Amino acid sequence: MNIIGTNQEEKEKKTKKIMTGIIIAIITLLIISIALYFAIYYLQQQQFKFSVDGKNMQVTTSDLFIFEGNTAYVSLKDIAPIIDYKYYNGGYKQYSEDNNSCYLEGENEVCTFEKDSNKIYKTPLEQLDYQFFTLEEPIKMINDKLYISSEGIGIACNLQVSYDKSQNKIVINTLPYLSNYYTKSYKYSAVFDNFNNQKALLYNLLIVQNIENSEQQDYINKNIRYGIYTIDGTEIVGTKYTNIEFIESTKEFIVTTEENKVGIITAEGETKVKPQYDALKQIDKDLNLYLATNNNKKGVIEKNGKILIYLEYDEVGIDTTKFQNNNIKNSYILFNNAIPVKQNDKWGMYDVKGKLIVPLQYDQIGCLANNKNFNNIVVIPNIEAIVFGKKYEMEQGRETKLYGIINSTGKELVPPALDTVYSITNNGRDEYTMIYDKTSYDVIDYINKYGNKEN
Repeated sequence: MNIIGTNQEEKEKKTKKIMTGIIIAIITLLIISIALYFAIYYLQQQQFKFSVDGKNMQVTTSDLFIFEGNTAYVSLKDIAPIIDYKYYNGGYKQYSEDNNSCYLEGENEVCTFEKDSNKIYKTPLEQLDYQFFTLEEPIKMINDKLYISSEGIGIACNLQVSYDKSQNKIVINTLPYLSNYYTKSYKYSAVFDNFNNQKALLYNLLIVQNIENSEQQDYINKNIRYGIYTIDGTEIVGTKYTNIEFIESTKEFIVTTEENKVGIITAEGETKVKPQYDALKQIDKDLNLYLATNNNKKGVIEKNGKILIYLEYDEVGIDTTKFQNNNIKNSYILFNNAIPVKQNDKWGMYDVKGKLIVPLQYDQIGCLANNKNFNNIVVIPNIEAIVFGKKYEMEQGRETKLYGIINSTGKELVPPALDTVYSITNNGRDEYTMIYDKTSYDVIDYINKYGNKEN
């Protein structure tokens, strides 16, 4: 009997079974681990991720972001503190609590929004000149809050915004963050202290200065020249201009030469307007019109440099500081057609095609109400009308000023015979009044009844 051999075989079989079980268990655990890894990875991929300036952020409210199809919408009120903006109800400088409109105020700029509108208006802080931008998606009211698309918030608040639906991720980089990054990364960068030029970074453009001077501590006193690069280092315009200013609305640049003359260069480096003016300022984005100045005389030029209104006027446009309640978004072109001009203390108007529609015969544009309960007015939006004043010589050398009303195409609606014209804001609605021979008339009613008749 081979008892010893038999026991040995049984031990080996038993050991093999145990080893087989261990191997199966290891393989099973490995499969489970791999499955868990991919399950966790999948859940992590599905989890929403949000970062600002390289920092992962906790979503402050459950409805900070709302997703519709391929579009991400963000609550203007909730995103404001995250990107260092302040949120206010109503229109900028309108002092209302209308929930259908709002504005965000940053360190350098204010942007206004209105429910169902795909236009936003941006203006430098404490100024009245607006630039408007058209968004692909309009502002929405959701859950009693105003929402804007991720594309829209980027334009409105000068952000670099990326929404990756497949990764369920939104990444935001603010303008100060980008400015600091490119200033540190490129020794020839010239954007750190210029807000408008910092905006060029959002469009993959970089204002640069000649490198030699940027390496010297006292380079501010040196002969600095500026140029334009792409952010990957490709030269668009060499460093030969004494100043460059980015125009965000058209993605173009106002450049200044050694002779202190300014012109316009495109983002592709093409000369759009030759440097021949003392100053240029864009006054209409859609029409691409510019206010041009030479020898203290002003006019208007078109995008190709063609003169629309000759440079022979003391003023083009109006001073809106006295008419802030009028909510004038473009002080140079009223109602998208009328361009007020002033020469030798007389006012008239051109249209946007360069035709003189109101001769230079008025002494004042707008009417200043001598009553704190009344609003000064220059425009009457309901009928697209503009108020002008004219001086008349009276008996014994006395002088008086009377007011008339003209529409935006130059037609006289009311002759200059009114003692005053003003508005009163009542329950959020402006009511317009004119006084003739001590009798008050509702402006809208009167003009609808009499003013639209042919003279």
